[in-house]
Amino acid sequence: MKAADYDALETVSHAPAQTLSYNATRTPGINRRGCQQSTEVQVTSDEQFLNWDVAISPIASSLQGSSAGISVSNGVEISNSLAIGSEITVGGSDIISVSLGMNLDMSWSTSQENSLEFDIPVNMYGVIVSQPFVRRVQGNLLTGCTDNPTRTSFMADTYESQGYGQLSWVKGVIRLCTSETYPIPYCIGEGQHK
Repeated sequence: MKAADYDALETVSHAPAQTLSYNATRTPGINRRGCQQSTEVQVTSDEQFLNWDVAISPIASSLQGSSAGISVSNGVEISNSLAIGSEITVGGSDIISVSLGMNLDMSWSTSQENSLEFDIPVNMYGVIVSQPFVRRVQGNLLTGCTDNPTRTSFMADTYESQGYGQLSWVKGVIRLCTSETYPIPYCIGEGQHK
């Protein structure tokens, strides 16, 4: 290499290499097409249990050694329920009802032609309660585009009828709930009978 060529290389400024930039996030002229719509039910839990106390009599007491009895000849009405989040679309409850095989439009009254009688133990307060057997299904209703659906939570409670002869009632337990103190704490659930 000649000295003149070497000097020419040394005096050339070092410019940064030119790079090309591509933006792949948007392609002109291509628009998103309509998405595939669907409505689906996602069940997250399905359980059966005795529900919280429902008082079906007044509270009575046998304080100061007195004897007391309590009876009931008619009961309380309980109906199936469906609680859905605030973003539900029209038809959501029908879809859940059909998907889960539940009839959510039924109600019952516990009605006996014979009365139920309980003796309250000495120095206690007592109330007759119904503890209905419930099937509770919880989950999500997924609506909209299948690749990005709107999720709305729901909870559905259903009860069953039970009967013998002329008597009919909601499946579950009817019992005496007692306490040494007033108000009476729930036998099942959180709260107090007043």
